[in-house]
Amino acid sequence: MRNINHFITGRAARAALLIGVCAPALAAMPAAAQTKPAAPTEGEIIVTGSRVRGEAPIGSAVTALSTADLAATGRVTVDRAIRELPQVLDLGVSENSRGQSGGSGNIVYSNSINLRGIGPNATLIIIDGHRVTNNSRSTDPSVLPTLGVERIEVVADGASAIYGSDAVAGVVNLIPRRHLNGLEMASRYGIADDGAYHESMIGAAYGHKFDRGQFMVAFEHVEKSNLNGDDRGFFRSNQTGMGGSDYSVTRCSPGTITAGGTTYAIPAAGLTSASQLTAGTSNKCDDLQGQDLIPRQKYDSMNATFNYQLTDWLEFFADGFYSYRSFERNPAYASATLTVPQTNAWFVRPTGFTGTSYTIGYNFVGDAARNKSWGHAESWQITPGIKVKLPMSWQFEALIGKGRTYDISMSSGGINNTALNAALASSSTATAFDPYGLHRTSASVLAGIFNQISYNPTIGHFTGYEARLNGPLIQLPGGMAKLAVGYEGVEFNVSLGRATGSPGAAFSWTNPSRRTDSAYAELVIPFFGADNAIPFFQKLELNAAIRYDKYSDVGSTTNPKFGINWKPVQNLMLRGSYGTSFRAPTLTQIYGNTRQLFVQNYQNPAGGSPIVGVALSGGNLNLKPETASTWSIGADFTPAPRTKLSLTYFDVDYKNQVVGLLSDLSVLTRASQYDGTGLIIQGAAAGTTVQSYINAGLAVSGALPGGSASNVTVFVDGRSQNLGRSITRGIDMTASYGFVTDKAGAFTLSASGTYLLTYRTKQTPTAPWISQINTIFSPMKFRARASINWELGQVGANVRLTHVGGYTNTSIATPQSVRSYTPIDLTLNYRIGEDRAKALLISLEFRNLFDVSPPYVNLAPSSNGSGGYDATASDPIGRQVAISLRKSF
Repeated sequence: MRNINHFITGRAARAALLIGVCAPALAAMPAAAQTKPAAPTEGEIIVTGSRVRGEAPIGSAVTALSTADLAATGRVTVDRAIRELPQVLDLGVSENSRGQSGGSGNIVYSNSINLRGIGPNATLIIIDGHRVTNNSRSTDPSVLPTLGVERIEVVADGASAIYGSDAVAGVVNLIPRRHLNGLEMASRYGIADDGAYHESMIGAAYGHKFDRGQFMVAFEHVEKSNLNGDDRGFFRSNQTGMGGSDYSVTRCSPGTITAGGTTYAIPAAGLTSASQLTAGTSNKCDDLQGQDLIPRQKYDSMNATFNYQLTDWLEFFADGFYSYRSFERNPAYASATLTVPQTNAWFVRPTGFTGTSYTIGYNFVGDAARNKSWGHAESWQITPGIKVKLPMSWQFEALIGKGRTYDISMSSGGINNTALNAALASSSTATAFDPYGLHRTSASVLAGIFNQISYNPTIGHFTGYEARLNGPLIQLPGGMAKLAVGYEGVEFNVSLGRATGSPGAAFSWTNPSRRTDSAYAELVIPFFGADNAIPFFQKLELNAAIRYDKYSDVGSTTNPKFGINWKPVQNLMLRGSYGTSFRAPTLTQIYGNTRQLFVQNYQNPAGGSPIVGVALSGGNLNLKPETASTWSIGADFTPAPRTKLSLTYFDVDYKNQVVGLLSDLSVLTRASQYDGTGLIIQGAAAGTTVQSYINAGLAVSGALPGGSASNVTVFVDGRSQNLGRSITRGIDMTASYGFVTDKAGAFTLSASGTYLLTYRTKQTPTAPWISQINTIFSPMKFRARASINWELGQVGANVRLTHVGGYTNTSIATPQSVRSYTPIDLTLNYRIGEDRAKALLISLEFRNLFDVSPPYVNLAPSSNGSGGYDATASDPIGRQVAISLRKSF
């Protein structure tokens, strides 16, 4: 078994290694002060979406967030700041919602980016234009501190021809700071107005520019408390008072006996005699009592950059980051339907009942603590490289990235079904389990029942190589034609471990690996430009790119992309693009991490209490890559200074999509869509299937209903499958307008939104097309954000409105119309100091100023988020008040 503590105690060493990225800069400073190069290096501007040096992507729009924009969002982590964009949906890999595609593997409650709801694995996240290490499931952008990010660029367009796998919906590029000269410090503390949630951040970034280069290092510490469902009234089972259904369960404390088809509520004071029982009564209670809606988390993140111009033609650079995020999550108190035989030491026989056993719906709240899960996500990477200036303005660049991730989720208080059944059958009060509300079970028996461990580490090792040539080809009448050609290689191996069962259970490891070799070329051809412009052709340029990727395990693929920019008149740019994209299945989807059975509560299509079912996790060796074709057309209009309007129509046809049902707890409401696949089995056959897996040695997480697989009526194969296809069409809109008045100050008005026209899916290749636009847990028709920023001297204010349009809840028998959600944020700013760049900025923020509650959603509480509200479309925290300080020196 690997020594887990070894990885934890190495944190200081890895942080020191990252700081070492800056050491060459410190050593070089004295020498730099003595030499006087002809042209100091500022560092090239990276533009996402093109490999051609100095060129913005042709045919595709870029959305950028600067350091100031990140600060203005008030978010303490990078991922939450990016989620402010209307194109980003909180579906799948999220700290608060894990019920959608990709969520089942999110065992460490990380976050990723899901552009347009197409899927969290369909958006590529890169740092400074190159790939980075990840946990083989997704990339969390919050590995970088907000203070260490110069800007974030988002291209919501297929980009596999430029960047390779995963860039189906688009790419998010985190660009670290290289232009900071001095010290910047920031802190923030925010709290929900009822005190149930709070978060804090403190950080600093220091950069220094010298004659031949620069270095920068940034660090942040972030703490976010948990938010428990008990602190939010909408997270409840009985929703009749809100106009919905009663999802209450009988698995309560005290519980409910069901004997011979008759129910008997166990009295609140406990049960010792049949005379205390009343036929036809039952105890009802909330399901998932005490569950966290948001886990507690702590972040320590740092990054560094370094550039040094060794000669006029040779430059060395290096980037690095280190991130350690710990989490702790309170699940609900465990509950189960127990089979109690007449041999139980405290057995109480209802009057007239002649059977040998009955069942009790029971909650273990008085017997054992919640089976908390805790763990961490650690990652680091160092990426050094060189840039070489060649004759005729060509440039050669090469780099190598080396990184590692170590994620682990742990719990140690799971239910031992074998021990529980033995204790229920015991005739001795010393060894029996008491299910009658008096909690007479001995401590030693309880310790033997609630002793199941679950350790799930993922250790990934990443090595990335890049080399490319970039430069001009030929002078055309419209400008210079340019070419970029390059090679990329990625070596990634991951150790997927698990230890389940009794304490001391041995680890089993799967160690898959993958190598990818890629070659690409990208050409920019200007047909019309400033030198040969004519009416209706002020500018016309074409971009053509092609990329070949060869995978060691899933084959090879070739993907092209074409883009065009046409400026018919001044201030108007028309653009368009077409390309194909692909996504290779992740190693965890192929090989799995936790091959076991999970007892879960599923949304009941008929209403009422959730249905207890069992889901199978694990890998699928037969997975194939996903493919997509994407195209878009758009226009950018700048009628006046500080004014811009943009409109983009997009179309994404996504084929062979990987579907994983492990975390989809509302799947029974769509069971007919999976007819013929064998993924959902109901009735007696479900129990037979579960028993066959138990016989094969698979562990069971959670208490089986009645303690036996024979009582299971729902089985879901949660392993990833190539089944789906989706077509997504819509319009992105942005607008901004700024003006300055003589006395009232400067104003900036901005708005952006995404309006979907089509979202159709096929759950299987032979299934009919189904329109899922604007339905629960699917992309919504309309999302928008608008803001007004005002500054006058030392004071300023910003008002931000976020709008999520109404949609239909299709997870219940009679679809429900869910109202829209429109919280408003207000930030007040005051600067102390005459020098704007060095002033102390004090901000008072009111997030969700009017304390708008999440719209009510008729949905049973779910262990993966939601319940009385939709975690993917609204925020359960409510109004927050925060104060922040920011100062540069």
